Amino acid sequence: FKTPGDVALGLNGNVYVADTANDRIQVFSPTGSFLAKWGTEGIGNGEFRNPAGIAIAPNGIVYVADSYNYRVQYFNAHGAFLGTWGRKGTARGEFRKPADVAFAPPNRVYVADEDNNRIQCFTPTGSFLGTWGLPGAGDGEFKTPTAVAVAPDGRVYVADSFNHRIQY
Repeated sequence: FKTPGDVALGLNGNVYVADTANDRIQVFSPTGSFLAKWGTEGIGNGEFRNPAGIAIAPNGIVYVADSYNYRVQYFNAHGAFLGTWGRKGTARGEFRKPADVAFAPPNRVYVADEDNNRIQCFTPTGSFLGTWGLPGAGDGEFKTPTAVAVAPDGRVYVADSFNHRIQY
């Protein structure tokens, strides 16, 4: 790794790593043995420009926040490309540096949209469901949200980096 980004656990305990600076995803066994890798630098399907966040759905689908391609890509557990959504911008469903992604059962994908200072919510195939957050330091406002996670009770936690706090 040059700069590993995020880490997620697959159904069988395999460890998926967003190898950010190498523009790829790597997969390791629960004991650390190398199993697979996919992705190269680029703008096409299955190619990345700084993949920062990674999440795995209960059905094994792998979601990747492809930061500098301004999109989310998703793959099967073996790295086969399934789809993508997003583009650069500030409108609903657009991103200015998606930094992290989290899956919430049964069918929600949350994206930390870092430079738009918001969290966006989508279906597992990328249909826009909603957004929250504005630039600022008050409750529900963000200054560079860099990570998002969902608790078993459905609460969404956000690393509000430049405000030096976690919000939920």
